[in-house]
Amino acid sequence: MNDENEDEIVLVVDDSPDTVSMLNDALDNEGFSVLVALSGMQAVSICKKIKPDLILLDAVMPEMDGFETCKTLKQNPDLESVPVIFMTGLDSENNVESSFNSGAVDYIQKPIRIKELVARIRTHIQKSRQITMSREILDSVGLSSIAVDKSGFIKWLTPKASELLEISGIKKIDIVSSLPNFFKNIVDKLKDKNEFLVPDTDPPLILKYDNSKDSLFIFTVCENKPKIDGPKLLCQNFSLTAREGEVLYWVSQGKSNKDLAMILGISPRTVNKHLESIFEKLLVENRTSAANMALKVINQ
Repeated sequence: MNDENEDEIVLVVDDSPDTVSMLNDALDNEGFSVLVALSGMQAVSICKKIKPDLILLDAVMPEMDGFETCKTLKQNPDLESVPVIFMTGLDSENNVESSFNSGAVDYIQKPIRIKELVARIRTHIQKSRQITMSREILDSVGLSSIAVDKSGFIKWLTPKASELLEISGIKKIDIVSSLPNFFKNIVDKLKDKNEFLVPDTDPPLILKYDNSKDSLFIFTVCENKPKIDGPKLLCQNFSLTAREGEVLYWVSQGKSNKDLAMILGISPRTVNKHLESIFEKLLVENRTSAANMALKVINQ
């Protein structure tokens, strides 16, 4: 028995009692906690009460097959990050494609080779935990991020992203129905562009591609606000000259006097003179206070 896996729960879903019994014994010997279901509906019922770390799912079952079962399970937000491995005796490209399109991360052919299966289980559970950890970090700092796979299926989204979608008119049912097609189309276009308008949103939303990690494409979602002319806005709010507006804008962006001199093509001494005038007009004593006032105007 491998004690390091004893807290990891694997749900085995197969309509064959012999297969379920064999897998239960094999995985139990490897230290996994095993749950079993003999039908898709039973698996759905179990997952409403207990969240497994991984699901082994037979592709061919009566009434509700594995593909339909997987799609149903993935409609539960709590199961978005749970990896699903299909077990199948089928060996056609259509069935492999159906496995991934329904939300699976892998498949293994029957008859099952236990050592290979255990290795894949451990790999996918580890990846899932890494993804969950990354997601929790993004949640904690309030980022509005969405992760999708290459088929456009949304694997997870942060609370801030969910809130923005809801405010803009995207319902939860749209996240699992219409949005995957939209994401699949933009994933195919990432070589040509990295910003995309989200259709049918009010206020309008825009997606910005960040990076790819663990076969997932990470996007930031935000309101599609018009670009602001920062220096001009600061001039209007604080009665500054055009040059003073430029100096204050770059100060608000964290630039040093040396940086300002290079950006604006003026001497550091001239920068200091502009700053003295800005401080006087804003009734502040230092660049930190001036920068804070400028940021409040720019970000409002």
